[in-house]
Amino acid sequence: MAKSITLFPALTDNLLKELKILKRPYRFFYTDKNHEERELTTESVETGIPLLLIRDEAGLWSQDDYNIGFERKVSVQSFSCLFGEDGIACHDARLGIAIQWKSADSKQRGTVRSTSFSIEDEVSDIVLEYLFQRAQLRGKVDFTMVLYLAKAGHPNETELHLINKEGYILGEIDTWSIQLDGIGSIFPVFEIVDPEQPLWSVKCDWNDPTADKLEDCVSINLNKAHKNYKYIDRNQRSFNKQLLTEVMASAIFVLIEKARQQDAYWNEIIGNQGLDLGSVGWAIHYFQESLEWDLSTPEAVSISARQFFEQRIN
Repeated sequence: MAKSITLFPALTDNLLKELKILKRPYRFFYTDKNHEERELTTESVETGIPLLLIRDEAGLWSQDDYNIGFERKVSVQSFSCLFGEDGIACHDARLGIAIQWKSADSKQRGTVRSTSFSIEDEVSDIVLEYLFQRAQLRGKVDFTMVLYLAKAGHPNETELHLINKEGYILGEIDTWSIQLDGIGSIFPVFEIVDPEQPLWSVKCDWNDPTADKLEDCVSINLNKAHKNYKYIDRNQRSFNKQLLTEVMASAIFVLIEKARQQDAYWNEIIGNQGLDLGSVGWAIHYFQESLEWDLSTPEAVSISARQFFEQRIN
């Protein structure tokens, strides 16, 4: 990919090394119905780009029902190299670190800015945080941490070659992405209300499992209108962990076994050959590779699924 050409000195790999910047991992959370903050966990996935899957160990969170927030802490301990004739900003300018976020699936973007720092500051501890509203985001969200000119300075004769425009992006620090739905929550679970339907059902409606997105063609439906729904509702005192385990394990078993029946695609799925990110096949390979499920036989799938949900459902 071609790199953009800048007419001004910008943040380089060598300057990044001199910065001595400590970047802590992103922390994701949501607010439950009692207005209490709950942690979301992340899992790194090998996709060629830094990608995190968002998961809720309690199994309650979904982007349609709850908000989602992030926090990232950064400590910049040595930044005098950024200022002056040999740097990228005037001696008396102020710089800032920001996170630019973009969601192509939601057709939204924004910027989260931090407090600024100057050459006179000794240590700059920065916290960047933001709360997205319920159902605001979908699919993949990209986060790019950047260094920008927060306040213009007064260049002297040796600094006329430096950019001095407030808001100008001086360079990227790092980039991460998260996946929210479908693969991001691992299992596409939906609530329905239909007195004529059973307690649960699963829909598997794909043509090409190596390309068709899981979120578009698979749904595990839990029926709130069923008389026994109270036993799989975590908010009820009658909640039965084992019953929900059996429901989820059985639903995923159906998904995997339907894919196994498509001989033309199964070997590609198991071998991770040409699987589109977020596809049904990509999800099944994720169960095998990242969750270490045994998919060799239907019996093995049944055991792996039940062991997984017995550990995760609380």
